[in-house]
Amino acid sequence: ITGNNIIGSMGGVYLQNTLGNTLEDNIILHNSRSGICLESSNSSNIRSNVVRYNFDGIFLRSHSTSNVIAGNLIGSNHVGIHLISSENNALFHNNFINNSFLIEDPYPSKNLWDDGFPSGGNYWSDYAGVDLCSGPYQNVTGSDGIGDPPYFIEADNIDNYPLMGMFSDFNATSECHVQTICNSTISDIQFSGTAVFFNVTGEDGIVGFCRICIPTALMNGTYKVFVNGAEVPYTLLFFSNSTHSYLFFTYGYSTREIMIPIALILLLLITLTLLAVAIRIRKRRLVEHLISRFLHFLPSRIKIRIGFAKYGV
Repeated sequence: ITGNNIIGSMGGVYLQNTLGNTLEDNIILHNSRSGICLESSNSSNIRSNVVRYNFDGIFLRSHSTSNVIAGNLIGSNHVGIHLISSENNALFHNNFINNSFLIEDPYPSKNLWDDGFPSGGNYWSDYAGVDLCSGPYQNVTGSDGIGDPPYFIEADNIDNYPLMGMFSDFNATSECHVQTICNSTISDIQFSGTAVFFNVTGEDGIVGFCRICIPTALMNGTYKVFVNGAEVPYTLLFFSNSTHSYLFFTYGYSTREIMIPIALILLLLITLTLLAVAIRIRKRRLVEHLISRFLHFLPSRIKIRIGFAKYGV
């Protein structure tokens, strides 16, 4: 069940006595009962759905087990996640935002509320923790986008790694995902083949932060982070490894454009900018010919940026 708009019904998606379903990339709004309801249904994947303005956002009942609920926006429902006699479900990377009641679980069963470290748990809009430390035990000095104290639901249900900002996942290629934890609204995220670009928007007067996870198969080397064209410092988090790099940086509001280029392309950009300056001095036609040959081999987004640098914009 994917790519549907389900709006204004009695219920959105209702599955009973089913096994191995996938519900993905649906928009489910303004339904008078549940946005998504699983009854006696097991081993389903509920991912990347927008579930808002329903009575129950997601409802698991009657021993619905071993389901994965990940990467969903669950907001402005009467109850965000409703559970009755359902256990051994995994819930992580969901954004629970401004639900009247985040969780209703009258007969608590044990479920998993995070994906371990450094992947993390869920974003809870009522979470009041701070992020001063990092690491599996949150005892290493330095922020990592994960709250230091756990998010306590009840004794057997704890999100050990609550997120300090909303989670997002972007398919840069068919095999590589770029994931962010950010206290800003992210838009227009794209991968040009040489750099990751996106915009962040938030309230003035609040410091924004972003933790971005970049697969090394997509980009690898020495990174640079630019905010509105100006380079800003970042922390390469200590748990980065051979497969994923985790970068953490901050910025001011309100709207900023973020660019993270591959180091080799950055060097090429600098070289071409110096060549463009030489145009003003001498050998204009020759240097312009050389630049045009370089540009012929670069992606269009980089071409635009070099063009701006050339004319001093």
